[in-house]
Amino acid sequence: MENFITKLTTLYDSFTPLHSKVANYLMENMDTCAFDTLEDFSERVGVSTTTVIRFSRALGYSGYSELQKDIQSNIQNKVALPERLRQSSQLTNNQLLQDSYLNDISNIQKTIEAQNDDDLDKCVEEICKARKVFVLGMRSSFAVSYYLASRLGEIKKGVRLIESIGMLYPEEIVDAEEGDICVAFLFPRYSKMTATVISWLRTQGVKIILFTSMNAAAVSGYGDIILPCAISSISYKNSYAAPICLANYLIAAIAKHNYEESKEVLAKTETILKQGYYLGL
Repeated sequence: MENFITKLTTLYDSFTPLHSKVANYLMENMDTCAFDTLEDFSERVGVSTTTVIRFSRALGYSGYSELQKDIQSNIQNKVALPERLRQSSQLTNNQLLQDSYLNDISNIQKTIEAQNDDDLDKCVEEICKARKVFVLGMRSSFAVSYYLASRLGEIKKGVRLIESIGMLYPEEIVDAEEGDICVAFLFPRYSKMTATVISWLRTQGVKIILFTSMNAAAVSGYGDIILPCAISSISYKNSYAAPICLANYLIAAIAKHNYEESKEVLAKTETILKQGYYLGL
């Protein structure tokens, strides 16, 4: 059976307002509502039992009972990584290659369609004028955050990657203040530490640009600007091809918008790297 969270994320954009309300409640309260009766659950959410049944069917279930069984299974197995690994291991090498590429192409296209031009323009403006730019991502998301921070640091001053290596936290963020920006990556399974850092930064007046899944409503309270990304995968973990593509766009747009500073910082970066950093081949 396809994972419940995967279904929810994939179909989220097609939901009616009432179905979105049910989906958002489920994502935030899955543990507490896994064993509710239909009546209790509908009362918790604030919708009719008919809406809950229609929501269940929109996800492909025969009714609320089947939906609830899948939620219970999801809680017991979390993201069911062994099962996802088993499914992908059954594909032939050629099929795996093709499906992997097609999946990432689909994710990138969905991510493009989900973007709001005004939000993207605002991201570029806010990053360009910020005194400090913190970049945050934990576990798998750290790879994407490192990529963005390394590229952004070549064209803008004051870029900091929050690493927490050797538990250098909270010292990494202690001087954050109003006027700073944090670009954060927060995808399912949501990192509690990332959420904690974001919450504290917001108390200091730091604006948050949040890369997250297509089910952005589940964590919308953590970001001032939300950048939804499709991250479905044929393998056992999320695919970050689409977030990296979106990061590439931001880097290019910031370099163009803030051309003089970008040129200055890039020139200084090159003078450092030319001091024997590369093999020269």
